[in-house]
Amino acid sequence: MEEQDVKAIVKERYGRAASLVRAGGASCCSASSAFGEKDPITSDLYGSAEVAAIPQEAVLASLGCGNPTALAELAPGEVVLDLGSGGGIDVILSARRVSPGGKAYGLDMTDEMLDLARENQRKAGVENVEFLKGEIENIPLPDNSVDVIISNCVINLSADKDRVFREAFRVLKPGGRLAVSDVVVRGKVPPEIRKRMELWVGCIAGALDEADYQYKLAAAGFEQIGLEPTRVYRAEDARDFLAGAGLSNLDELAAQVDGKFFSAFVRARKPAVAESQQGTKKTMKKLEVFDPPMCCSTGVCGPNPDPVLPRFAADLQWLARQGVAVERHNLAQEPQAFAANETVKAALAKYGNDCLPLILVNEAIVSRGSYPARKELARLAGLPDEEPQSLYSPAVAELVAIGASIASNCEPCFKFHFDKARKLGVSLEDMARAVETAQAVKESPARSVLELANRFLKRDEAPKGLPVMQSSCCAPGGTAPSGGNGGCC
Repeated sequence: MEEQDVKAIVKERYGRAASLVRAGGASCCSASSAFGEKDPITSDLYGSAEVAAIPQEAVLASLGCGNPTALAELAPGEVVLDLGSGGGIDVILSARRVSPGGKAYGLDMTDEMLDLARENQRKAGVENVEFLKGEIENIPLPDNSVDVIISNCVINLSADKDRVFREAFRVLKPGGRLAVSDVVVRGKVPPEIRKRMELWVGCIAGALDEADYQYKLAAAGFEQIGLEPTRVYRAEDARDFLAGAGLSNLDELAAQVDGKFFSAFVRARKPAVAESQQGTKKTMKKLEVFDPPMCCSTGVCGPNPDPVLPRFAADLQWLARQGVAVERHNLAQEPQAFAANETVKAALAKYGNDCLPLILVNEAIVSRGSYPARKELARLAGLPDEEPQSLYSPAVAELVAIGASIASNCEPCFKFHFDKARKLGVSLEDMARAVETAQAVKESPARSVLELANRFLKRDEAPKGLPVMQSSCCAPGGTAPSGGNGGCC
């Protein structure tokens, strides 16, 4: 998808939505919504007290998929920036949370939305707000000037998310926080969806895989990265947001994306600035990876990924933590990145696709045709020749054991290692992640073969008389635990 094409249609659609709100209508993120129809992505995101305290036009113009201000833990005196601020709902809410002494910026590229946001600011009587015109790939603020960045279902609209994350990292102060709501995908997205411009505007086609999202944040330099699902979209939701895109095979596509898209709250933090003894910033090298066509940017999807790829993805994250600026481009998903790089184009013209993956350091090719090991990557990036620090610890061992107990359906094992992990001070959040990872790995082969069988049988569900597989539940009787989002144990 060409970046300029995406920007043009986003501007047009969001400008029209703002004009409609000012004329007395309602707007919606989803391309399938008939402006006013309840939408599975944007509905019921704000509490009644929040809605009552802001202008109705700000609520109607809300195009988000979450409520980042409620989760960002804002404090008085902080400076907040909302990327893609739309009608201003999150900016106004944030401004009140950081008062007294704080300030909230809203950044949007659409004149109609900026006009509507400033009008909503005036109606709300909030003074510590400033709305800026600009693009989230080029934030018009100086380095190290913002405490917290929020965003609400906007980053997935960008065709250059790596640049968005680098810009966010640039303007955040050392120790600053990223706290955004976004639509995220788990697994492969049908190409018919990726190609539909209407679904880019509808927050779906441009959604990153959850692993890609975390990888790109780490590559930009962020640490303490976390991703928390807040709303999972099922097949019936998919039919709603696919209907307006002119697709004829709605039932088939809806079944393929059932449970794969979800709204998530994404957290990350900018570390303290690393400085030398002379007090100057360390020189940062840029390492770029240009991959052959793969299902996602890391190539680790599916039940049988190439064992080299998970190791390489982990090594790139390690490089990013050492201060190397890492970018990764997949030919299947980002052909524009290949076309825009003259060095890469020349290599492809000379050697063909066999030269992929290409690895560039400061725009010069340093490796082609294979994925180097960590030690070689460190050498190419100019890092000191030292062995990486071992991550093994008794706590890590217990997390591995908890995952293994889930994979082997061993209830006594789980209880035993759960108790040991608690005594070692392992958090419930880390144990939950171990359980989720183990369950996903365990279910992946079964889910794949069931999907294959259903495609051959041309059915959306298992034949009568056969047990229906629950995608992520191990509770007795095949029902999900109450109060959860379909998670296991």
